[in-house]
Amino acid sequence: MTLEPPWDTFDVLAVGKRLAALLLLVAVYYVAAGWTALSLGLGVDEWGGVGSAVNTLILSLLMGFRNGAAYQRWWEGRGLWGQLVNDSRNLAAKCAAFLPADVLARSRVADVLTSFPEALKRHLRTEPLRLRDLPGFANEDDDPAHVPQYLARRLFAELAAWKRDGHVDQAVLWILDEHARGLLDACGGCEKIRNTPLSPSYKALLRAGLVLNVLAAPWLLVPESGLWSLPVVLLVFFFLLGVELVDSTVEEPFGTDRDDLDLDRYCRIIRESVEASLPPAPALATDATVPVCAAS
Repeated sequence: MTLEPPWDTFDVLAVGKRLAALLLLVAVYYVAAGWTALSLGLGVDEWGGVGSAVNTLILSLLMGFRNGAAYQRWWEGRGLWGQLVNDSRNLAAKCAAFLPADVLARSRVADVLTSFPEALKRHLRTEPLRLRDLPGFANEDDDPAHVPQYLARRLFAELAAWKRDGHVDQAVLWILDEHARGLLDACGGCEKIRNTPLSPSYKALLRAGLVLNVLAAPWLLVPESGLWSLPVVLLVFFFLLGVELVDSTVEEPFGTDRDDLDLDRYCRIIRESVEASLPPAPALATDATVPVCAAS
């Protein structure tokens, strides 16, 4: 199995260019405002350096909280997709172990398990999605509004049919149900991350603080330290602005940027794992195998 690199050079360059452009603007403003302050004898020489340091420290602490909150969202999404991989593998392997081969050959479990992560990926990215666009469901007539939930219902209906027909007993049903529930648990957890962004007011406050810090820096520092303080100022803002740019991406982990989760890779891993355990459904398989889910 060949895996693509987990990062995109173009995205790295794009972020670098944005950061470089911001630092260039900071440098131009710092030199212009600092030269003006020196020429006119303006500034607050007595406490300018201390004031700027305290201001930057407070802003750094607030940025630390923002960075932690953004990264926590990314990490939680990573854990949910990792658990989805585990539940899909376990369910496929246990179905293969507990069910007769002819029963599995007539079921749609393999199609559901391989299509669910693809449907969830598109759902989280708000991409147009129809059931018939998924592999194995090209001949379906149903058009559910929430495709991942529909696929999970199909899976539960399959498990219920096995129990009803005597292919599994209650103990095996409990074993399979534990992993089947994981699909909707992962979907709900990811939707919670997507639908509850960080507070816009908090982000606006931090960005306003960054701008005010940039605007005040030359008037506070140049009269005391001169224009030679520019390299130190740029170094400080390199990290502050860089963290803000990265956090803006990390807090929404289901997109297609470099710092987002590689959902395509997760989908491929699940598909390959399921195909290794379960045979593909026959081409003539229809909704007749699970009549309880004929309606979306």
